[in-house]
Amino acid sequence: MTDTDTTGAEETIWEQVIPRRDAPPPADKVAATRGTDPSAAPEDLPYELADRPEPPPVPNGWYAICSSDELPVGAVHSSIAVARELVAFRGTDGAAHVIDAHCPHMGAHLGGGDVRGDNLACPYHGWRFGGDGAVKEIPYSDGRIPAKACVRSYPVHEVNGMVLFWHHAGGVAPQWEVPHVHEIDDPAFTDAIVYRTEFVASLQDMAENNVDYTHFYFVHGRAGLDESTSKFTTDGPISQVVETFEDDGLTFTRWTYGPGIALLRVPDLMTVLTATTPVDRRHVRLLWHFYLPQAMAPVAAEVVEGVTGAYGLSADKPIWRDKVFLERPLLVKGDGPISEFRRWYAQFYEGT
Repeated sequence: MTDTDTTGAEETIWEQVIPRRDAPPPADKVAATRGTDPSAAPEDLPYELADRPEPPPVPNGWYAICSSDELPVGAVHSSIAVARELVAFRGTDGAAHVIDAHCPHMGAHLGGGDVRGDNLACPYHGWRFGGDGAVKEIPYSDGRIPAKACVRSYPVHEVNGMVLFWHHAGGVAPQWEVPHVHEIDDPAFTDAIVYRTEFVASLQDMAENNVDYTHFYFVHGRAGLDESTSKFTTDGPISQVVETFEDDGLTFTRWTYGPGIALLRVPDLMTVLTATTPVDRRHVRLLWHFYLPQAMAPVAAEVVEGVTGAYGLSADKPIWRDKVFLERPLLVKGDGPISEFRRWYAQFYEGT
């Protein structure tokens, strides 16, 4: 996998994805609405307002804690995700594990510990935790291991070069899987080009963008999209959005596997596997892998910039940061299938 620096790239490649309208807005059209630098580190409002609604809770689903190459055998990786402090580690058997971060003995953070065989040793007193979260050994004591000597563990699914963990507020076992992306094994495509960032946004607000056709014109400076060129369908926890541009002979398809994982395919241009993990209710962390046909490799930075730069993801960031989530938005004709999307998305809050 390779990381790419997209600063200063041209916009030309992205024109092949969504046509630009004749009079694009200036790059600073969606500058911060609160007067702060939109490129600054993620932040919350420095004050509390009585009429500011809370964002939705963290939804249930599969989320990425890290890339596979960030977790070699013997490694420990600490993270804050789904509003919890978590630790991932990989034992000598090669299996990745994700558990809560604090030892029940004296509260030490297990991220400072060492992998011993297939267990994780606490840095404070050496208690050794298995991948199931249970203490397997207390090296200085020959007494019985207390029944409460355990931490919460999370089901792990390692696929597509990512370590995914299953979060469910009600403790329900995984209800779907994330499929293998065939481009990873196809020599006709580049290795993964990795894009990472973190910013202020509610996960559901981000997800709704995919069926909010009108905002493409006003926020992204693109030609209008509407329901005649778009189709939104669902199948249990999986949804699909298909956009067709007949004049350009272009179609792109986006599958989502629950709230945290999505796959975008634009034929002959790119495949993007997106893992969007809620840090908490107000912040998200992105781990996106771009796969390009080998012929597109020389312009990889331009492609990534087109998706994430000033007319792509970066245009949405100040909107998401400053908006509030309305339980009953005032929708009108032309807004797209937002209500249908919300009915589908509600399943991920069961047990929250």
